[in-house]
Amino acid sequence: MHRVSGAILFFLMPFIIWMFDNSISSEISFLKFKSAFNEGMLGLPGFIWKLVALGVIWASLHHFIAGLRHLWMDTHHEHVTKDFGRQTAAAVLVLTLTLTLVLGAKLFGLY
Repeated sequence: MHRVSGAILFFLMPFIIWMFDNSISSEISFLKFKSAFNEGMLGLPGFIWKLVALGVIWASLHHFIAGLRHLWMDTHHEHVTKDFGRQTAAAVLVLTLTLTLVLGAKLFGLY
């Protein structure tokens, strides 16, 4: 799963850079950026762009949290067992999906 999130981030990097550039360049470019999510862009409705952004959010969270898990396992390798690996992998999935749902609810305007 960690490789999948890394691949998603790699292939969506142009979109991520575009989003970042448009969000900080100027007020006008921010309004265009906001419009892409509300009304759509390039013939695609805003809903699709929000789903793409949600995919980027999930991939970023998963990549970061799984990376922290791997760093911890590398530094505490004497305490790592197969069962511990399964439990922490499940914890990473639950944590990233929960955070993605919360941020997705915000992205789609549920709160």
